[in-house]
Amino acid sequence: MTVRALVAGSGWIRTMACAVGLCLVLTLSGWAAAAHAAEDEDAIKLPGYRDYLERHAGKTAGKADIVIEADRYAHADAETKVVDGFEGMEGRSLVTGDSGYAEWEVDVPESGMYNIEVLYYPIEGKGNTIERMIYIDGEIPFHEARYVNLSRIWKDETEIGRDSEGNDIRPKQAEAPRWRTVLLHDSLGYYNEPLRFYLEAGRRTIGFESVREPVVLRSIRIYKAEEPPAYDDVLAEYEKRGYKEADAAPIKIQAQQPYEKSDNTLYALADRSSPITEPQHPSKLRLNAIGGDKWKMPGQWVTYRFTVEKDGLYKIAARFKQNLLAGMYVNRKILIDGKVPFKEAEAVKFNYGSGWQVEAFGDGERDFVFYLEAGEHELTMEVTIGDLADMLNRVDESLYELNAAYRKILMITGTEPDLYRDYSFEKLIPDALRTMAEHSAVLKQVSADMEALVGQKGEKMVLLDKITFQLDQMVKDPDANVAKTFGPFKENVGALGTWILTVGEQPLTLDYISVMPVSAKLPKAEASFLRTLLHEIVAFFLSFFSDYDMGDGGGKREGELEVWINSGRDQAQIIREMINDSFTPETGIRVKLKLIPEDALLPSVLAGIGPDVAMGSPVGDPIQYALRHAVVPLEDMPGFRDVAERFHPSAMVPFEFEGRVFALPETQSFPMLFYRKDILHDLGLAVPQTWDEFYRLIPEIQKRNMQIGFPADITGLQIFLYQNGGELYDTERSRTTLDDDLTIAAFQRQAELFTTYKFPRDYDFANRFRTGEMPIGIADYTIYNQLTAFAPEIRGLWEFTPLPGTVAEDGSLNRATPSSGTAVMMLKDAKDKEAAWRYMEWWTRAETQSRFGTEMESILGKAAKQATANMEALFNMPWTKNEADKLTEQWKYATGTPEVPGGYYVSRSISFASATAYNNGDAEALLDYVKDANDEITRKRREFKLE
Repeated sequence: MTVRALVAGSGWIRTMACAVGLCLVLTLSGWAAAAHAAEDEDAIKLPGYRDYLERHAGKTAGKADIVIEADRYAHADAETKVVDGFEGMEGRSLVTGDSGYAEWEVDVPESGMYNIEVLYYPIEGKGNTIERMIYIDGEIPFHEARYVNLSRIWKDETEIGRDSEGNDIRPKQAEAPRWRTVLLHDSLGYYNEPLRFYLEAGRRTIGFESVREPVVLRSIRIYKAEEPPAYDDVLAEYEKRGYKEADAAPIKIQAQQPYEKSDNTLYALADRSSPITEPQHPSKLRLNAIGGDKWKMPGQWVTYRFTVEKDGLYKIAARFKQNLLAGMYVNRKILIDGKVPFKEAEAVKFNYGSGWQVEAFGDGERDFVFYLEAGEHELTMEVTIGDLADMLNRVDESLYELNAAYRKILMITGTEPDLYRDYSFEKLIPDALRTMAEHSAVLKQVSADMEALVGQKGEKMVLLDKITFQLDQMVKDPDANVAKTFGPFKENVGALGTWILTVGEQPLTLDYISVMPVSAKLPKAEASFLRTLLHEIVAFFLSFFSDYDMGDGGGKREGELEVWINSGRDQAQIIREMINDSFTPETGIRVKLKLIPEDALLPSVLAGIGPDVAMGSPVGDPIQYALRHAVVPLEDMPGFRDVAERFHPSAMVPFEFEGRVFALPETQSFPMLFYRKDILHDLGLAVPQTWDEFYRLIPEIQKRNMQIGFPADITGLQIFLYQNGGELYDTERSRTTLDDDLTIAAFQRQAELFTTYKFPRDYDFANRFRTGEMPIGIADYTIYNQLTAFAPEIRGLWEFTPLPGTVAEDGSLNRATPSSGTAVMMLKDAKDKEAAWRYMEWWTRAETQSRFGTEMESILGKAAKQATANMEALFNMPWTKNEADKLTEQWKYATGTPEVPGGYYVSRSISFASATAYNNGDAEALLDYVKDANDEITRKRREFKLE
């Protein structure tokens, strides 16, 4: 039985229906949501919050204090419902879904600038941050109001445990939802204070549109939030009240044991860099710290609970490590019992250092003191950008404007300006030159402000100075310098986006926090030389008897499953930790995980020393190993049908041969159409839905010296071939269809784009898309990760959507797209095949893949979003409703390509033919390679006795 037959039926239908149901476009949202969608198309780039504040600079703070009961909405869509007495909260609350819109009317007695506070309960969803768009009188007032976040609440489910070897096991993370009150802030952290909204006196409307995750709203409060008092005023109040230093012993809080946290990735870490990190062991793994790269994004917070025995004044110190942001400092907002005690606590600095440091919270000149009454208290540390926020905001605005100036030059000169031509830039683009001059001054000021703030000329200012010098030269003599420096200007603009990301991250590692009397002496930050030496000697001696990290130090034990992974060390470390705290406790099966180079598996299997399970295998490997009887077929394994239903049928196709299945898909990806909303909007162009519309778009883009991206390899041919009902091989998979009419026509259409329409064959799509040089193109959907992470300046200005479709006879669109991915397979020498299968089943579960994806993002950032083949897991990742809709629509048309003996020669032949067609203009070049490709397939089939 084939995989298509195995996974067909009710299980697959239920899976696909669930995914489609999860991601259907909201069609019953009512008049409000429809209106806002239309407005969004017209306002691609809204004015920023800085401009909004400048427009309302003369407006005073509002004096009204208005509480809106969430259930008393004026308009709401079908996804909302009212509940009574929800989770112990008196009164009626409003449940809002992960999409939709709700609006409330409010009578404002006095015009002014108001803050908005929300009392909410984070109900179960996908585990991602809750995101909403805010509307005032039916309009989004500024760009930042599109991205307002409400955090979830997480806890360690258990205490830190130990495995059989004495190593610490990280506790599982579990949501611990409760009612929470927050003021709305900018999600990027570019503004430290809560967002302010101008409301005129009279009847106004406040609207919330769901972007991600459901939430329960109890009330919305509109008022002017009080600012914390200055520290000097607090000190004066302490003195007035006669507060004295507490006569109590210091309280030490182990940072790896928080009470609550905003993210499930803020868990305990093992740090071995110092013998006095608490706790520590010379050979065993001890979870003794928290934070690092996982605790760096604005808005992330960690809360600790501690008990004070006596009233009095205390200082709070931390043993920390900040060795990632060289030459800079990071900031944390300090809250005691949910409130910022004084203004200076909104951004406490932690300076750069190569090792561990111990410092009390302060401003660099004095340690802050806090009055604490006897009893239980909460200490919260939240990531904030602090004094750097305004500078990052200014650079972000400059980056957007400089990109626009770059595109104006591009439309005149093309990608390669003629150095000997007089373009008369001063006449053609005077606005762009003024923009460059204006933002050169802005970046100069930012560089000077950063130098004054940090106290030295650091590496973070070098790029700013370099760009300002270049801008000054271009503005000073445009005809002499613009064309000459156009290439470096493009590179520097791209580097500026990366600069924003780097400076905006605030990583910090904590070992412990001490709450101590004001005069108490701070503990040492590092161990003495002798203690360090002794620790290292003992650790070195014990290393001969210990098995660290991926389990590659002590040899394989009896009954242990050996798994090899072809990936990065970060990925392997995450899997190792997941095995320790999830798979092994659940099954009792020990796993030796080994990180191997890409070419190590084949010779190891041939030598008979291969693993039981291989992960991360390229899509073509399982069948090649199967032909050599080196992998175990899986279709008879217990529960295989249920496991296969986790994936789209197309994901299984490359791993099925002669009615047997030889691997499970780990990842699956496919091309989609990416486009710049702002550029197409400015040009008056619509996103193409058919290929006829796509071809009509080409001259409109090219006459402005911009380009369109299309895959020049086999992928491009497959798109045209599959959309017209063709296949790459015949039904017996014994020959190619390269000489069939459908395949030749598909090849000619692909070749035509590069010969007749002059599409570029070799390009970096992400970079060209970022700058606007290539405002539309077809690329693998995983490029989304790269653009989200490394192109913050175009956030909200681009989207991906299903490919243009081929119109069928019945008028429907066939948007077929080829898919690819990686696999996990069981090798023939696996002694315990049941244990190996249980591992593969565990690894491909939705919850396992979801957690792995979340962990990857926490360490490597948004660029590491996992392209998991598990459909449920993919939609558990932080996609917006709109993005999930688009992915689901395209996934329905994903088409798997079978793997056959000698199949490598087919893709090679298509590449050769494509190059020949491009260089010689021969649209029928493919026919020259048909015989060789079919001969190679026949030769391989005979070699493996298939005919």
